Amino acid sequence: MTVFGALNLAIMISVLACCIGGVMGGLRIARPKALKARGRAEERAFGGMLILAHAGAAMGLGYAPSLGRMMAAAVALGWLGAAAGRLASLVLDRQKDPMLRQALILELLMALALGLPWLGVGAATFGGAVEV
Repeated sequence: MTVFGALNLAIMISVLACCIGGVMGGLRIARPKALKARGRAEERAFGGMLILAHAGAAMGLGYAPSLGRMMAAAVALGWLGAAAGRLASLVLDRQKDPMLRQALILELLMALALGLPWLGVGAATFGGAVEV
């Protein structure tokens, strides 16, 4: 049984971030941007990883929040690593493309949103529990 009234704001934001990450993975599978077949296969594999990693974290947050917090933190660290790599590329390669800065901001926000439950932010719960 799940008590929906016990879910806090941090978990809800993290589940929303999981949905966004899953959609991003689906877009990678549906529309890979690589020109060569091997590159398209790599992008689709990465898209599948995005979908299942975020789905696993969202399921964990919904059914076993204590376990889900750790799963979401692991996915958050993945986003933080992507942001670090993007920042290194911006600095070392002296990239001026504004799309790269926007992607960096998105990666940092995804890492923050997925890390909220693990950090213990948003402990205020919503009243009126509904058991299913």
